[in-house]
Amino acid sequence: MGANTKFGAKEVMDVILYDMSNNKPVIFFDTLKTSSIEVTAEKVYARGGKGNAKLITWELNKEGKLTIEDALLSPKSLELISGVATVTGAQTVYMRQATEYDTTGADPVDKGELYPLKASASGVIELAYTPKEAASQILVYDASDDCGTPIVMTGAQLTGKTLTVSAASNKKVIVYYTFTSAAVTETYVIDASHFSGTYKLVGNTVIRNRETGKDEAFQIVIPNLKWSSNLNLGFSAEGDPTPTSFECEIMKAANSSTMIQMTRWV
Repeated sequence: MGANTKFGAKEVMDVILYDMSNNKPVIFFDTLKTSSIEVTAEKVYARGGKGNAKLITWELNKEGKLTIEDALLSPKSLELISGVATVTGAQTVYMRQATEYDTTGADPVDKGELYPLKASASGVIELAYTPKEAASQILVYDASDDCGTPIVMTGAQLTGKTLTVSAASNKKVIVYYTFTSAAVTETYVIDASHFSGTYKLVGNTVIRNRETGKDEAFQIVIPNLKWSSNLNLGFSAEGDPTPTSFECEIMKAANSSTMIQMTRWV
């Protein structure tokens, strides 16, 4: 491994974040698309003489930034962003039902657009879930007037998942209501008062030695990394799924001046 050895870096890193208080791993990222490190510094100059030219330069305020893009999200990565733990428990879910559901199994299954939701001749509408609202508070629209003028709910009755609206007789309908989800529901909350933490990062990848053509193990350690609270979730109907991007500040280690340590070995 001479000083003049040249190598190429192409493969993305697998990243582990460690809790700085107990040195235990917090999360393992193995689905990253990109991982990049940028180090910058400011310059100041002593100027003088004719033309006020630069005479001496100093560099200061060295800063580092780590950017990673993850192809997949997990509850753990969302927790790192929000700064709060995942909440497990029943939640209110908002439902827009425009199709029939098969409710014979443990979980309702959407039958799809070939089975539009339709009221019977007596106005009976079979819902997928049990509404939290009273019958009069459920919103029912003619399918041709979605979000327009609701069908009159006078005399409407609700028994479990069965809603009866006489004014909807023989009509294709769209129903808006809320229901209570199962107790195992996971909820990820991003609030205004909690922020992400600071971790030690260990990134593992390989670099290719030009002389041997072989890959060599390469590890990057960042002792003090402030995880960013910024979050950008992309939802798109075109192209590949949008990866989630994280930008983190690289800080100086608490007991040394080290910001980034890189090691390669065979």
